[in-house]
Amino acid sequence: MADVVVASRKWNGDLHRRTVSLELGTDAFGTWLWMPGGTVVETASGSYQALPGLRLIPLGEMWSVYFVPALPSRRRPKQLYVDITTPATRRGDLIEYIDLDLDVEQLGDGQVRILDEDEFAAHRRSWAYPQELIDAAETTCHRIVRAVIDREPPFDGSHLAWWPAGTDECAIGSAG
Repeated sequence: MADVVVASRKWNGDLHRRTVSLELGTDAFGTWLWMPGGTVVETASGSYQALPGLRLIPLGEMWSVYFVPALPSRRRPKQLYVDITTPATRRGDLIEYIDLDLDVEQLGDGQVRILDEDEFAAHRRSWAYPQELIDAAETTCHRIVRAVIDREPPFDGSHLAWWPAGTDECAIGSAG
């Protein structure tokens, strides 16, 4: 296990998020990373401390997912959060991609929703996203919504095999 830097930018080149995560390993789904609670996440406007979570970055796909456990002390339900992105690339200990604004979220109650469609619409105009990128992002977003609802791997609890020992894996369980 080693540290990996995950850096995302927006289409205009601005930093979106940059953080260091612990690489747990790779399987057929992609690269699995752990981010302990309190990990510093750098953004263009400052930084914040992340919630604990398990991240999957499937190289060659237009998405990544973050599984966040329920945090009863904060009254937060478990969360599955998918970023729609350009395909991630990896050079050594650096994983990079462009965040395309659209997100898919599932909270503990099982409801699945698409977030930031307004941001996607604004940026695709102001930053002149190519039409093929727009089409691919929208198609990916809707495919991910269906996969989460239908509990297709890796949205079926497959992530629990990577959940670090000594953390409350039961708090997250499988969505739905």
